[in-house]
This record gives sequence, C-alpha cells and structure tokens, in this order.
Amino acid sequence: MNAPPNELCFRYLSEVLHALKTTHQHEKVLHLIVDRVVRLYHCQTCAVVLIDPKTEYLHIDNWQGLSLTFCNQFRQRIATASVGRLLWTGAPVRVTGLEPDPNAAEDFRLEHPFVSCACTQIAVDHRTLGYLHVDSMAQNAFSEIDVQMLQMFADLAGLAINKSRLYEENLRLERIDRETGLEKYPPFLERLTAAFSRASELNEKYAVLILDVDNFKDTANTFGYEASRELLKQIAQLVKNSLRPIDAAGRYGFDEFIIMLENMDLEGALVYARSLLQKIEEQRFTPRSIRSTVSAGAAAYPQNGKTNEDLILTAKNGLFEAQRAGRNKVYAFTGEWYSKEAEHLEV
Repeated sequence: MNAPPNELCFRYLSEVLHALKTTHQHEKVLHLIVDRVVRLYHCQTCAVVLIDPKTEYLHIDNWQGLSLTFCNQFRQRIATASVGRLLWTGAPVRVTGLEPDPNAAEDFRLEHPFVSCACTQIAVDHRTLGYLHVDSMAQNAFSEIDVQMLQMFADLAGLAINKSRLYEENLRLERIDRETGLEKYPPFLERLTAAFSRASELNEKYAVLILDVDNFKDTANTFGYEASRELLKQIAQLVKNSLRPIDAAGRYGFDEFIIMLENMDLEGALVYARSLLQKIEEQRFTPRSIRSTVSAGAAAYPQNGKTNEDLILTAKNGLFEAQRAGRNKVYAFTGEWYSKEAEHLEV
C-alpha cells in the first residue's frame, strides 16, 4: 500500500488540531480523526476503543466499518493478552499479514477478519485511555511511518478526551468567577452555543462584545495589587448591571470581559457599547477614585460570521483595532474581520 502524501497528512492533522482548539466536545474530534484516518489509508475498519473508567472494560466510542449492533454489544476485558500489552506498555502494534503465526491478529480482531492492522495507544498524563485501531484486507498495509502518523492521531484523541473531562469537571465545580462576579468562560460559552442554536433555527440575531480594561497594568503599578483587583471587580459589576435579563457576560481574559447581547444586530450592539464605554469613563472606581476606560470589539450574527468562532475572532480583531486607534473606543467590521470590508470605527 502506498503511503499517503505528506501534504495530505499534515492537512488532516491540522484540521484535527483546529477542531481540538475550538470545541470541548471530544466526540466531534474523535469523529474527525476516524474520518481522516479512513480517508488517508482507505482501511476496512477504523475505531477508537476506550476504557470505561467505571467498569474498566473496553468499549467502542467512534468508528467506521463496523455495525452499530456490534459496537453496542462490544465489551472486552483489558487483560486480553496482546491488547493488554498495548494498553500497559504503550508500544504500538503492527500486524503485516506476513507473520508465521496465523493467529497473530486474532486478539485485535473486532467485527471483521483482516489481514493487516495497526493499533496505537491513546493516553494522556501517563494515563491510558484506550487505543486507535485500523485494519485492512491487504498485506503489509501499514508501514512503520504510518504507525507513527497514527500515533499522532491517537495522541490528539487523548488530548480531546482529557480536555472534555476537564471542562465538565470545571463546570461542576463552579460557574462564577470569584474575582469579577461574572460567569467563567466555559459556562458563558454554553450560553453562546444556545444563542447560536436559537438564532440559526429561528433566523434571529445576536451580538458579541469583547472588552479590555485600558489602564489595568498602570493601575496595578500605581495603586497596587488590591486596588487593581477592586477596579476589575467594579467594572465587571457595572457591565453586569448594564445587561438585560436575556443577555450574559463572562470573564474572557485576565482583564477582559465578553458579552452576549440576544436579539441584537451590529448597530444595536454599537449603540450599547458606546453607552457602556461612556458610563465607565464617567465613573470613579475604588475608594481612591480611580478613572478608567475600556476598549471594545463588536461582532453580530450572521453579519460577521456563521459560527461563534467567527464572531469571537471578529470581535477580538475589532478590539485590537480599537486599542490601536487610541483606546476607549469600540470597533466593528461590516463583515468577517479577515475580509476587511468597510471597516468603521466608533468613538
């Protein structure tokens, strides 16, 4: 079997990395991994086989080339000889179909007989999560280089699963950021995802603003740590008080906030942002009467993008332009930020 071209391998790895960056749902990443591996190697079967932490049995989480009935019924002990060795040692398995032992592949057989296969461990932080399985009816279908490439896909699968688990644990622990009183970013993203679903189904609009405190570092250097934290908290409270019940605000970065405005187009978001910036500029914060301003980038669905990722990227680039233009400004594009169409600045 000819090895797939490097350009295609790198492209598929890049696509999986992009998905890993933009979602907390490991199922989406695993589905993409399986799809891209099948496209690369034209294999008979590709499956992500994971350890159920509650039962310590193996189950099939994502697959192509298997029946739903088989996957639902599949339940295997980890201790199976060759599979157990793969899971415990992390050493990849490569069956070429040329081995003198005709039963060499039997331990790794899933639903269908095969001639050759490759299996690579899925693990993170030295914890084994399962393995990636591919097989083919051709002899010697997977080279040593192919096994290395499959290990990269397996490593990305491990990172996706771990990211998803950490995200879920974080949501269970606490939703509110203690320093600002706003939502933490993961639960805020849940609200943003729900807004996207409603808007796409009902043909509605919503807007995203990203704010950055202009003089936060100067405040910390001049007035000290406690004063800078109090400034941040009071600005966050002002932001919170400016919202309608249907809106939401979260902490985006150390001194950055993100706002979602339901049922609002870009023009409405700019009106809101100008009013908010003016309130912040006129306010005196902390017992030391510290003055502060914020810069903002705005984006609205669907004008500035068809996904939440597009909206956030457009708002982030708007924020950058607002800061570059002198701060205490709100900046928005009329289209996606990278198109640079009719960009305009609002003071």
